[in-house]
Amino acid sequence: MINEVPFPHLPTILHNGGFDFLIVDAEHGGFDYSALGVILMNARYAGIPAIVRLADNGRKDITKLMDMGAGGLLLPMTDTAADIAQVVRFAKYAPMGKRGISTNRAHTFYNPGDLSQYMAYANQSTMVFAQIETASGVEHVDEILEEEGVAGVFLGPNDLSCDYGCIGQEASKAPIFAAIDRVGQAAARRGSLAGIITETQAYLERAAQNQFRLFCCGSEISLWKKGSRSTVTRIQELVTQ
Repeated sequence: MINEVPFPHLPTILHNGGFDFLIVDAEHGGFDYSALGVILMNARYAGIPAIVRLADNGRKDITKLMDMGAGGLLLPMTDTAADIAQVVRFAKYAPMGKRGISTNRAHTFYNPGDLSQYMAYANQSTMVFAQIETASGVEHVDEILEEEGVAGVFLGPNDLSCDYGCIGQEASKAPIFAAIDRVGQAAARRGSLAGIITETQAYLERAAQNQFRLFCCGSEISLWKKGSRSTVTRIQELVTQ
């Protein structure tokens, strides 16, 4: 996940590092539209799908982000199918949705070609995900996945632990494990994608056991912190030998 650093070529670095996708955090991150546009366009050129985590399901940001070339959208705090249906409505062209048509823009590389063919292609290739991080979201995961145009879900254990009232407790693993099981089974029944956003190894392992295939593990900040500490440790070990 790209959380804070709007370095234009970070998508290329992540692609070269072997990552299959990235999430740009427009929920908590302080990115302006210009920074988002550059990151999204560079991700397209680098060949790595960039999913944008939205602040909400309003039309204003969705329209702009899709026209900037976002490969997908992720709605945090998705409680019901109606929440994610609004994202589909604004992100997908007719007949699936009501996305505004403005095609001589970054999302077509300024070369849209035949309009009807492009609209069909865009609807097929644009991925909409619900972030399940509340008890209500877990309860309604089947209905969320059944909504037309929804590619899958990402589980968010941090806020889910908070909603369950067990954040920071070792016992929190039990309800989160149960949620991972339920979400994974729902996605498998539907043939949908299941993902998780966490650095907790136990949750990653449980997700893998439940046929989760999308793993967002850390951010550019956590990568650099770990890399910095590793480098300092290596040098300290050398000079103390």
